Amino acid sequence: MNKVSITEAATQIGISRDKIRYWTKLLELEIIKEGRISYISQGAEKLLLIMAKSVSSGLAPSVAAKEVLNIHSFPEVQPPEIQAINQSLVTDRIQSLEKAVMLLVEQNKILSTTNAEQSKLLNKRLDRIEFNISPHTTNKQIEVWKPTEPKRPQFSTIQRIWYEVTNPKKPRAN
Repeated sequence: MNKVSITEAATQIGISRDKIRYWTKLLELEIIKEGRISYISQGAEKLLLIMAKSVSSGLAPSVAAKEVLNIHSFPEVQPPEIQAINQSLVTDRIQSLEKAVMLLVEQNKILSTTNAEQSKLLNKRLDRIEFNISPHTTNKQIEVWKPTEPKRPQFSTIQRIWYEVTNPKKPRAN
């Protein structure tokens, strides 16, 4: 892990070592002590510089620390071996994703051609069904059904006269 001594950070930022110790507690940064020298991790000095600008603009250190923690994040520094492993994992994953995307593109092409063929077949079938269902037009004249007229019953002359005079089919309105 790369580290910077508190003295170096204080000279870079332009503040005292005591302020750095106080601000690292407010920012919840880790101080590493080796022998008589105290260190902060590399990247923490950037947060301390932002903190110094916030305090110089008139904010209280506790408010400035909350603001810096909410807005900025502490950069995580990994050893070069882990970075190389992560890099190879990322490249492998990107390559596998590229292959998956290319497979999806090919499958979409195949599906689009099969969908076009199926839609053509369905259209042909629908045309056949429509042809079979549609009524045939003919020029035949249609005769409407009419009931047959009843035949006059065969009556004797007197009965016939009585029917003609009284006409029982027509009721009288007297």
